Amino acid sequence: MAFIVTDSCIECKHTDCVEVCPVDCFYEGENFLVISPDECIDCGLCEPECPVDAIFSEDELPADQIKFIEINEQLSKEWPNITMVIFRNYQWGAEKRNSILWYDNNFVGTELDPELSYAKIAEACGSKGVLVKTQNELTEAIRVSCQEQQKGITTFIEVILNQELGEPFRRDAMKAPVEVAGINSADMQN
Repeated sequence: MAFIVTDSCIECKHTDCVEVCPVDCFYEGENFLVISPDECIDCGLCEPECPVDAIFSEDELPADQIKFIEINEQLSKEWPNITMVIFRNYQWGAEKRNSILWYDNNFVGTELDPELSYAKIAEACGSKGVLVKTQNELTEAIRVSCQEQQKGITTFIEVILNQELGEPFRRDAMKAPVEVAGINSADMQN
C-alpha cells in the first residue's frame, strides 16, 4: 500500500517529507504535492516528517480523504518530479551542534568521507546528479534543473559551499537523550 498526500497539503507544500523519501516518489503541483503510488515503496519515512499531518498510509486514510488516492495517482503522472538539493559540509551538523550545546563540547569525528558523492549516487539511481561548489554554479544548476524538470528530468544537486554548522536536520537533534531501555555494560560482553 502506498502513502497518500491529502488536502492538508493544499496551499502548504512543506517538503520535509520529500527530503527523507529514498525513491523520490513526490511530484509537485502549483499548490500541493502528491505521491506516485507506482513508485512509493511504503517505507513510511515521509509520514512523521509532514508538519501538517497530510500524509497517510492508504489503509489508514480517513474516509473523507479517499478521493486523494485517485488524485495522487492521476496527478503524479502529470506533474514533474521534485528536484532535490542537498547542502553538504562534510560534517554531521545537528549531532555536532547538539554535542557542543548539551555535552560540554565533547564531539569527536565530525568529518564525513569527502570522496562520497551524493550526486553520483543519484546518477546510479537513474536521476541526474550535479555537484556545485560556488554560489554561481548553484544558481546555474538550479536554473537548468528547473527547465529540465519541466521535461521530466529529475536533478539532484549536491552543494558544498562551506563547513559552517547548519541548523539541525532532525526534529529531535536539539533534545537531550532519554534513556529508553535499561542497558547494562555486562550485556555488551561476548
